[in-house]
Amino acid sequence: MKQYIFIGSVEYSVYCLKTLLTMGINIVSIMCPYREASKFNSDYYDLGEVVKEFGKDVFYFKRIQDEAAYIMNKRPDIIFVLGLSQIIPKEILNIPSMGCIGSHPALLPKNRGRHPIVWAIANGMKESGITLFWLDEGIDSGDIWKQESFEISDEDDAATVYRKIKELTAKMLNEGISELEAGIVKRIVQDHSKATYWRIRTKRDGEIDWRMSSKRIFDLVRALTRPYVGVHCFYRDREIKIWKTEVLNNNKGLDNLEPGKVIAADDLSLTVKTGDGLIKIIEHEFDPMPTVGEYL
Repeated sequence: MKQYIFIGSVEYSVYCLKTLLTMGINIVSIMCPYREASKFNSDYYDLGEVVKEFGKDVFYFKRIQDEAAYIMNKRPDIIFVLGLSQIIPKEILNIPSMGCIGSHPALLPKNRGRHPIVWAIANGMKESGITLFWLDEGIDSGDIWKQESFEISDEDDAATVYRKIKELTAKMLNEGISELEAGIVKRIVQDHSKATYWRIRTKRDGEIDWRMSSKRIFDLVRALTRPYVGVHCFYRDREIKIWKTEVLNNNKGLDNLEPGKVIAADDLSLTVKTGDGLIKIIEHEFDPMPTVGEYL
C-alpha cells in the first residue's frame, strides 16, 4: 500500500480529504497551516475539525518550506497538495517517490495563475474545468495527471462553480487512486506554447463601472458573490456591496439616459441604466435605498 501525505487549508481541501479518507488509503500525515499563516485565505478551514471522526491527527505548520525534515521522515510515495496558498519548494517536491499532485480549477495550460474561478465567470466563459497535475517549480506548469471539463451557465455563480469543482475533483480522485496504488504514474506534458495566465485580482476589479454592458456587470456580480467578497459601487460616498443582479431586456427609450442612473426602485430592488441597457439589482446592501433619478 502506498503512503500519502495530504496538505491543505481551505473548504476545497476538506472535500478532497474526506474523499481520500473514506477510500481507506494509507495517509501517513495530514498537514495544515495555522490560521495565522493563512490570513489570505478567506475560506480557511482547520482540517483538525474534519479528521476527528476518522481518528486522525493533524500536523500544523507556519511555512511548508520549513517542514522538509518532517516530510522526509514520513517517506511518502505521493503528496497531495489540494488547497494551499504557499509554494512547495524543490526540496520537498523531490521527497515523494512518485511525486506531488496539486490542482488548478482551469483547463491547463490555459488560464494558469490567480483567481481562475473568478476570472472564468467574470469573462462570461461557458466552460472551465479542473486539472490535477504533478507539481514542479513553475506556476501551474507541471505534467497533467487528470483533467475534466464542466459547463458554466448563466445560472451559475461563484458558489455553484466551486461546488462543481469539489464534486468533480472527488470523482477524479476516486477514479485515479487505483492507478497510484498500482504504481502507475500517468503524465501528459503541457503544451507551454498555449499557456495563458490570469493576473491577481485587485479590489478595483470588483468595482462596477456602470458604462459596462449589463451582461458584463451581471457576470462580474456572479463571479464575486458569496463565498467571495462581492462587487461594490459607491452611493453617497459609501461603498455598497451588490450580491445578485438580473439583466433586463426592455431597452426602449433609453438612448438619452446616462449610465448609473436609477430609473426604478422599490423597497427591495432597483433598476439602473448601464452602458447598453438596464440591470436590476436584486440582492444588495443599500441602506437607505436610492431613489429614482439619483446616480450611482
